[in-house]
Amino acid sequence: MKKPVVGEHNAHKIRGDVKPPEKLGIHGTSVAVDQDSCEGDGICISVCPVNVFNWISSPGHATSSKKSDPVNEIDCIFCRACESQCPVRAIKITEL
Repeated sequence: MKKPVVGEHNAHKIRGDVKPPEKLGIHGTSVAVDQDSCEGDGICISVCPVNVFNWISSPGHATSSKKSDPVNEIDCIFCRACESQCPVRAIKITEL
């Protein structure tokens, strides 16, 4: 079941519970990053051939103080490199 849209950030939708700094929700639609699971290791940023992701600050979040944000989601070529390399499976790619 898809979580409801609760807002927007950097031209992408945010879904789910958002109560900063504890709950940050899921950012993006075709490139969906569960910011509560994201450990901020940056592997998605380094493997993405089209620069979909940028860092955003998440001070006070239990998992990390920075998160990957799909700011250029529209540029995704659906190679799924980020999804397959994320060690905590925080990214879900869906071709719309």
